[in-house]
Amino acid sequence: MGQRPGAEFSGTKRPRGCISSGDIDRCGPVFAELIAVPGRSEAFVGSFFEETGIGVDWELPEQVWRLAGRAFQAYAERRRKQRDVGARRILADFVIGAHASANGCRLLTLDDQPYRSSFPTLAIETF
Repeated sequence: MGQRPGAEFSGTKRPRGCISSGDIDRCGPVFAELIAVPGRSEAFVGSFFEETGIGVDWELPEQVWRLAGRAFQAYAERRRKQRDVGARRILADFVIGAHASANGCRLLTLDDQPYRSSFPTLAIETF
């Protein structure tokens, strides 16, 4: 817990200019996932977001839920057809992608594959 908020973005891992320019916004499911990381607490994540100027969109409109549902449905169908036994995606992944897509935002992720398949027009950056 003694880690300074934002330390995980130091050096080469820091998203290019995103935090300093204040153009990062997260939807509620991202906040919820981040507090589940070992050694992190709700207070730690909240403090990090506040100190870096990252906003949280707590209210998700119907458009986001419908887009997430369609993307999750298509993913489930692809998985069944391919008899995929790999790691499964969870609904939150599709809500996060739908939120970014519906709001015309870039998505910053470590794993771009599920987002590229489900949201082909979404601007995605990996680090």
